[in-house]
Amino acid sequence: MTRRDFRLEMLLGLGQTAQVHLARAPDGTRVALKIPKKEVRQDPRLAERFAREVSFSLSLRHPHLVRGLAGVPFGEGAFLALEYFPEGTLEDRLRQGPLPWEEAVKALLHVGEALGFLHERGLLHQDVKPSNVFVGQGVYKLGDLGTLRRVDDPSAEYAGSPHYLAPELFLGARPSPASDAYAFGVLAYEVLTGRRPFQGEDLEALRMAHLLTPPPRTPLPPPLDRALRRLLAKRPEDRLGLQAFLRVLAEASRPSPSRR
Repeated sequence: MTRRDFRLEMLLGLGQTAQVHLARAPDGTRVALKIPKKEVRQDPRLAERFAREVSFSLSLRHPHLVRGLAGVPFGEGAFLALEYFPEGTLEDRLRQGPLPWEEAVKALLHVGEALGFLHERGLLHQDVKPSNVFVGQGVYKLGDLGTLRRVDDPSAEYAGSPHYLAPELFLGARPSPASDAYAFGVLAYEVLTGRRPFQGEDLEALRMAHLLTPPPRTPLPPPLDRALRRLLAKRPEDRLGLQAFLRVLAEASRPSPSRR
């Protein structure tokens, strides 16, 4: 299948590296069609990153990962067709107000399962945040697989938003499952409490908050509050593991307590 097989309907977004269009597949399905910019296609490093995203999106299958439908990794006709989510992202949803308790737990369990699936396959996501979580009918899916890297990748390069970046990455450490777990912890704190645990008016202030400021206590049930703050431990060796946190979260949801 080629890019010409899809009929573009409207521009959904324009990022630094790609345009994303709402398009119709040959069978009439609505898809999000990602087209890399010319400078990306011509830059070997950026072209390789897009090709990696195409490969991962088409090969990785999990109920809570955004599904790739078709793609061409390199060249003038490079593209990636993905599931389309008319309801948008978790970031869009959070702008409307806090999620109800049951919905917040479901969103986090879905994203956590997808992240655990990647870790089991020796992959890191590196950019877990609300704008990379897509909202479907009763389901939440982790997307933007362009930042995926292998756990054993020796490169010191990393991706991610400063609001969700683990302290050790600010200090030059290599990304790890623990740094992914920390980003998930910031996301979980935001989804469960309605605010991020670390604030800063500029990048340096935000960096110092991640490095030095303990995550504030929350009104969540005490076992969940403790687990959430352990997930945000400054040192990766002190950090609660992702699966351990998900077990505490699932347990806290039975029966559903009040969020506030």
